[in-house]
Amino acid sequence: MNILLTSVGRRSYLVKYFKDALGNSGEVHVSNSSAITPAFTFADKCIVTPLIYDENYIPFLLDYCEQNNIKAVISLFDIDLPVLSANKHAFLEIGTQVIVSNKSVINICNDKFETYKFLINNGFNAPKTLISLYSALDAIQSKSLEYPLIIKPRWGMGSIGVFEAHNEDELGVFYNKVISEIKGSYLKYEIQGKLEESVLIQEKLPGQEYGLDIINNLDGEYQNTVVKRKYAMRSGETDSAETVDNSLLKDIGENISKSLQHIANLDVDVFLKDNIPYILEMNARFGGGYPFSHMAGVNLPLAIVKWLDGQQIDSTLLTERIGVLAHKDIEIVHIQNEVDDYKIIRLETSEEICNVLTSFDYVFQPSISQRIENLNQYAQKLKDNALVYAAKDTNNQIIGFVVFYVNDMETKTGYVTFLAVQPYARRRKLGEKLLDFCINESRENEMSSLKLEVRKHNEKAIRLYEKNGFEYCDEASGDSVYMIKKL
Repeated sequence: MNILLTSVGRRSYLVKYFKDALGNSGEVHVSNSSAITPAFTFADKCIVTPLIYDENYIPFLLDYCEQNNIKAVISLFDIDLPVLSANKHAFLEIGTQVIVSNKSVINICNDKFETYKFLINNGFNAPKTLISLYSALDAIQSKSLEYPLIIKPRWGMGSIGVFEAHNEDELGVFYNKVISEIKGSYLKYEIQGKLEESVLIQEKLPGQEYGLDIINNLDGEYQNTVVKRKYAMRSGETDSAETVDNSLLKDIGENISKSLQHIANLDVDVFLKDNIPYILEMNARFGGGYPFSHMAGVNLPLAIVKWLDGQQIDSTLLTERIGVLAHKDIEIVHIQNEVDDYKIIRLETSEEICNVLTSFDYVFQPSISQRIENLNQYAQKLKDNALVYAAKDTNNQIIGFVVFYVNDMETKTGYVTFLAVQPYARRRKLGEKLLDFCINESRENEMSSLKLEVRKHNEKAIRLYEKNGFEYCDEASGDSVYMIKKL
């Protein structure tokens, strides 16, 4: 059984937990949109993906899961959750289960104003929350809202853009500051065109903060609530906490579970004010507080592995020991520089060539499949008449390829049919090296020139070709031109 953790970031501990859970029965694969990712060091295999909101993100993951026999996908990042939830059926069609709650649950958790409305409508207490500066000022004027106030993004996470205002001047400044931070960060993708409603103004509650891990099984059925008293926070995450026995908060957890019916873990922040619980936030994923539950004997990764395998679990697997106090430490991780960690090999079978064409289909506009009716027949043609070379990374994944012909001995003109690099592997001069490889191979095959076709709007490709000595040759069609290089 192979499991893929997406948007893994610095969650190295979860990689270790799942590796322990799988033992020798499978691999833990991890992904992120940057190669500079600490958790990559601890996984069996790692891969850099397109950005979450890139149109190629889901096709890339689907292809990766199919090629690597991935049984389940688990995301560790809020922004990733709605995208994966919307595509659960596409993954199921290739035999991969995405362990994520349905879209409505993700929306309730990611949209903090929807969180507030859900809590109030279901009889839970929550700090008073507004999404209009003017309504907040009116509430302050009428004494129904008092300073200090918390100003933060409606679709935020961690400590990004969180400020505390003690008067009207600070409220106005921080409100505009949050707007600015939303525009300048990935949060701009979350606001759904509602910039004027993208800032929360929330009363600040005094009292003791607790973290809850509300655990359901993969069918959304309640299992347990782990209650942790928080002692320290860092960048919006729990830094130190202790598991405690609090029946009031355990009951709250069970009630939330039955109202929400989420999948697997729900990370919840709660304040106790005069022994009345106020729920602050809910996150439908493994949160930064889960390691404290794990240290206290809870093993949700192992439970997930068993559930995926169709096994029943003993309740003790998700039962915590009380009084376990822990503190996170800071560890430095060496990141391997993989800029040159790939090799170029020739693909010599039609099956290999067809797989590459399929994997890179979405990279081209229009796609390869839109231009070529039968990829299997075309792959056989390339095997018989062309040279096909691919760049493989250290995980044996093909990250770039080139197809070219050197069989025109009459004009001695070689012809490049395809040259492509996966989006996540760009900015490493791989395209230039593949092109250079193509040029050298053409010379060795006694070609006197090398020709290719490029679309007029593909300015990056044109710059690459010009940099490597290609010049305009002729019009190819209404939207493409031929370029040629003398060898």
